[in-house]
Parts: sequence; structure tokens; C-alpha cells
Amino acid sequence: MFDFFHKVGSGVTDQRRQSRSTNCRVRENRAIGRTAAMVCVAAFFGWAVSGPGGPSNASAETWTSLSGDKSIEAEMVGMWDSQVVLVLSNGRRINVPINSFEAGSRIQAGRIAERLEQERKALTDEIKRNAEIEAAPAPDPLPTPPTPPEYSPPSADMAPDDAIDAIAQQIRNGHLIVLYDAMPPKFRSQLDQLATLTMQKLDPQGIAGPLGQLHRIADLLVTRQNWILSHPRLLDPSGEPGDLSPIGETFNKLVLPIAETVRAGIPVEEVALKRIGEQGFGAWLHNRDAAVAPYLTRVMDSYTGPAVGWTLLKQKDNDAVLEQPLPQSNERGHSRGNPPSRRLALKKVDGYWLPAAVADGFEEWVKQKTEELQGVDDASMSVSEWLGGSYVSVPTAPSQPSRNGMGQFDDPSQYGRPDEYDDMSQYDDMSQYDDMSEFDDDLYMDDSYGGEMYGQSGGAKPRMIDAPTISAEAIGSVLQSVGGVVSMLIPLEEATDAASFHRAADQVAGSVQGLLSLVGGR
Repeated sequence: MFDFFHKVGSGVTDQRRQSRSTNCRVRENRAIGRTAAMVCVAAFFGWAVSGPGGPSNASAETWTSLSGDKSIEAEMVGMWDSQVVLVLSNGRRINVPINSFEAGSRIQAGRIAERLEQERKALTDEIKRNAEIEAAPAPDPLPTPPTPPEYSPPSADMAPDDAIDAIAQQIRNGHLIVLYDAMPPKFRSQLDQLATLTMQKLDPQGIAGPLGQLHRIADLLVTRQNWILSHPRLLDPSGEPGDLSPIGETFNKLVLPIAETVRAGIPVEEVALKRIGEQGFGAWLHNRDAAVAPYLTRVMDSYTGPAVGWTLLKQKDNDAVLEQPLPQSNERGHSRGNPPSRRLALKKVDGYWLPAAVADGFEEWVKQKTEELQGVDDASMSVSEWLGGSYVSVPTAPSQPSRNGMGQFDDPSQYGRPDEYDDMSQYDDMSQYDDMSEFDDDLYMDDSYGGEMYGQSGGAKPRMIDAPTISAEAIGSVLQSVGGVVSMLIPLEEATDAASFHRAADQVAGSVQGLLSLVGGR
């Protein structure tokens, strides 16, 4: 009888199996977990593609004995120490010495063994690649956001409500350059001249140093994002694996997009005073907008709801008042027949509609700032003197930065914020309207809806995280204080795996929290 086909496991003893199994367990890398164990199992049994139910008849081969008088149908699944491992049609596994086969079967065994080795190597490489991807500090390549909608600047002589809605739409699209383009040409020219004078007075190193450090922090957050998001503090222990906690959602929806914006949109070489001077302030803003908009759109998507348009309430010559509905609420005594709303006074300057406070005060603000800068020596002005703010010692969490004596004109870009201009007393002559009784004390003016101009819907689901309040003083404070944080991030930069990164992160958590509190205005 064909006895060698009935030998079960004769080529590999129990002792040898135990030794190989032990070696596999020793070599198992804890960093790749179950996937590494799969490699050991595959190496032990000498098969890579057979399922748990055994091979199908379609994959069986014909094996002929050395004498040539007996044959059997079986699938070869491996070769160990000159033993051919075969699986019969009934699922039984046998080991047969290769020298027990005739020449054709031996050649067939060698060919199959080579193919199985290639398949095992491909599987092992795939498992290693997957493990490396899972253990990587960040996706490679780094993900890039989709292209935002094409930018369309507001044009002169638009209707007042159309102009404000157009500005709001471009901000939702990530194009903050609209705040510059929404000004009349003479205002833009004055701002360009003021920017040129400012760059002349700024100390180049005093600007490059803080910005370089800020960029370094942003680069760390972006290039270690996988390790950050795998930290236990950022995961929801009560949710599914990988679910983020509120802190994790904050990082993913706010901190990471801002870091990506800083890293990709304002690299140090692009914010050098010389580069801005060569391009011209307006052209430089447009170039930076093209780089920043794709990333900034992510922030806008997280913190704005469906657009809520403005309605033209009153207009006479170059003056207008817009109205926008606010969420229904009974907290202030509003009935369903008298829904709350906010109103915005506008003035038209050379065809462009601006908040009345900006239209009335912009040129005076430029004049005052120009006079202040003319009294400063060239290349001597620090970040603090330019933007204001104050140094914040970390890890102590700073308080809300205060406004200085210049009020809303500290930063010309703030004219796009509706909460700065809701005070109707700024409007010069309200008597020109037929019926001003609607501007009574019952008008619902709640600062918590400062983002309504930018499309935050009153009916939108409440946000888990409030959008940060960014001011010139806050930016100045961040730039002054960022060096203290950077010096504490060195262990994070030197971490070689997620575990060492998490240990270092625990040590600097207070410092990072202090900086985030400063940025968020909390």
C-alpha cells in the first residue's frame, strides 16, 4: 500500500513544533499586536492562503510515488526540512519526504514551494506595512483638504444686503481676503501705505523669531497627529474604539486645522518683511489667501452653520440698515409674534458698503496709526509694541486679553465682525427714517451670536466648542509667549514612538492647555 500518504506529521516532531512555536512567540512584536502573531502562525504551518476550512479540490495537484505506480490528489501547502506538507480532500494533513516522489512531482513541489514562499513574503510585507502605518506619527503623505470654492470678491454698487451676504459666503469658504477686498480702493490704498510703514518700523528678527517658533509648534502638531489622537485623554472610554472625547474633538476640529493653516499657509519665508515688501501688501494677502483657504475652510465648516441672510430694512441714499433673524427664545420675553433679530448699520463709500463704524472711523484710525509709527525708529518695533497683548507665562492658563484704548480699530480686519457694530447709536442720523420705534430697548442684542454674520444658523445644533475670539492682542500675546512653550516641546519632538510621545505629552499638557486657552480667549 501507499503507506507514506498515511503518515501524519512524520516529518515534524512534537518537540520541533513546540520549539518553533516558542520562537515565534519570542519574536512577536508587541507594537504590531495581532498582525505579528499572524506572521508566526503562517511561518509555523507553512501556508499563506488556505482558509480555516481547508483547500478546495480545485487547488489540488497530482502526486506520484517514486516507483511511479501510485498517485494521489492533494494540495501542497508548504515544505519543511525536505518534507512536503499535503492536505487531502477530506482535510487531513500529511507530511511526505520529497524523495518519496518521482522526479516530476519533486519538480512540482519545488515550484509550488517557491510560489508559497513569495506569497508568504508578500503577506508578511503587507502586515509589516500595515503595522508601520498604524504606528506612524502621521499619515504619509499628509492629507490635503479639498480645493475650496473659487474666490469671488464683492463688487462696487452691490445692494447692501447682497454685499454683506457675499462677504459672509466668502468667509465661510475660507477666503478672509474678502475683508480687504470689501473696502473701497482708497481705503485699501491707505491700508497698503500703513502696512509699508509698519514693515519699515518692525524689527525683522523680532517678527521672524516668534513666527518661526509658532510654525515649529504647528509642524509638531501636524506631523505627530496620529500619536496625539491616540492619547488616552483624547479618546472616549465609553465609546467605540477610536471614538474621540470632547478634548479629542477639539484637537481634531479646531487645533489641527489651525496648525495646518499655520504650517502650510504662513511658512517663515513667506511672512518675511522683505517678501511682503517685494510683493506689495495687497498682492501678498491674495497669495497667502490662496494657500490658507483650503485649510481654513475646515475650521469654518466646524464652526458655522447654514447661511442666514440679511434683509434690507431701511435704505436712504448712502445709508442702510440690515436685519437678520436670531433663534427664537422666550428667555428675554420675546413672543412668537415678535421674533428676536439683530441689525447692522451700513454706509456706502465709493460704491462699497461698510459697517458705519468703519466707514466713519477708518481714515482717522489710519491717520493716528501713521503718526504713531512716524515717531518710531526704523527696524526697532517689537511684536508687543505693534500688536499689543502681553507675555503669558506657561503653563499658567491666561485670562481673556483686554482691549486697548483704540477700541474696535485695533485691527482693521475686525470690521467684518457684526458684534462690534450692533450699537445703533453709532449711526449718525436715525431721524431720517419714517418709524424708528422698532429700534427699542427690547432689541435682542446677545454677544453670544457674534458669529451670525458669518452664517451661523439660529436653528443649528448647539456646538460642543465655541469658536475662538481672535484679536490683535491675542495674536501678539501668542507670539510673545510661544517661545516658552517651544522650549518645553523638545521631548515631544524627540519621541520615537507613541508611548514615549504620550509620556512627554503628559509632562507638557499644562503648557499646551495654557496656549490653547489664550488662543481661544478663555
